[in-house]
Amino acid sequence: MGNKVRLGFVPLVDCAIPVVARAMGFADQENIELELIREMSWAAIRDKLSYGVYEAAHLLAGIPIAARLGLGGVPVQHLVVPMALGRGGNAITVSTRLYQRMLEADPAAMHGPRGLSARALKKVIDEDRASGRPVMSFATVFPFSSHNYELRYWMAAAGIDPDKDVNIGVIAPQRMFDSLRNGWVDGYCVGEPWNQRAVFHGDGVIVALKDDIWSRSPEKVLGVRQDWVDSNPDTVSALVRALVRAAEWADEPGNRAELAQMLSEESNVGAPYDVLKASLDGRPVLRPGEAPTEVPDRHVFYRYTATFPWLSQASWVGAQMKRWGQVPANTDLNQVIRQVYRPDLYRTAVKGLDVAVPAHDWRVEGTNGAEDRAFVGPDSFLDNSVFDPDLAR
Repeated sequence: MGNKVRLGFVPLVDCAIPVVARAMGFADQENIELELIREMSWAAIRDKLSYGVYEAAHLLAGIPIAARLGLGGVPVQHLVVPMALGRGGNAITVSTRLYQRMLEADPAAMHGPRGLSARALKKVIDEDRASGRPVMSFATVFPFSSHNYELRYWMAAAGIDPDKDVNIGVIAPQRMFDSLRNGWVDGYCVGEPWNQRAVFHGDGVIVALKDDIWSRSPEKVLGVRQDWVDSNPDTVSALVRALVRAAEWADEPGNRAELAQMLSEESNVGAPYDVLKASLDGRPVLRPGEAPTEVPDRHVFYRYTATFPWLSQASWVGAQMKRWGQVPANTDLNQVIRQVYRPDLYRTAVKGLDVAVPAHDWRVEGTNGAEDRAFVGPDSFLDNSVFDPDLAR
């Protein structure tokens, strides 16, 4: 019998790596008895990892940072990140009613680059304010999620104040579609399959993709407890190796149909095969009844250092915490990030494998023309800004 690892996950397309590691035998090859437990909320998965119910978890990139800072109404928890679990997959979806209003308010913005579509939303908000209508409601999956920060970034780039001009609440991913369908929210930012699900059912329109806001940006990570790492270093390395090999398998285009079938099982994501396949193939349907749109690298699991826990990407997440008042402006988040994100554990685990590993842990993010572009992939923000972690201390 191998080393038992209980890993909690939330049913989303980006839980693919642990699902593949178990189903395709990569965990077994590393003498890991991998048990996957499906959870319905990020708070539940964080708490069960923190208190030892799980040894590992599929986590939002910001949760381990927030846990180390004691944010979110919980005591300080020493979670660490030995690897990332891929990039991409999120989108901003609005109701069909709001989409029509945005289209009428600013057709040019709605037919231009998707990342700038919030300019049309700004005009709708201005119309509502002038008419005395209540502010609109949007949802994200967790306060310390890339979804929250991407939704806010998209809005703010168009001159919308996310804290004053709209209401932003938290809804579990699998509840998003019903919330939009029932008119409880006007839009949301969530991972797949919950954007495609809304479009396929005719209840929503995708107005921006994660890559439109920051291409190849961080999403989910592997979270483990510091005490478990200290007591089980070899098991941690074995788990990382199994997941990295699973990521390489999942990234092969020829495996995407089989991956969609795996994820469609009720014990995994439990969404319709065609919804999952459209997203995994990089051919999402953005508007009901329309042909798919070609979106290369909609989900990246292995290429472009997608499993490497970049400190600079974690620093961007921390900078958003500061920007939106979740932590004091004088907090030295880069010091915290060095404790939480552990590329040293990643390097130890994959040593000897044919895995591309960066020479450095930090880089200036958003420099699309940088020398390492072929290594990390296209990398740009919707407003053409760059993020220098040295300036984010």
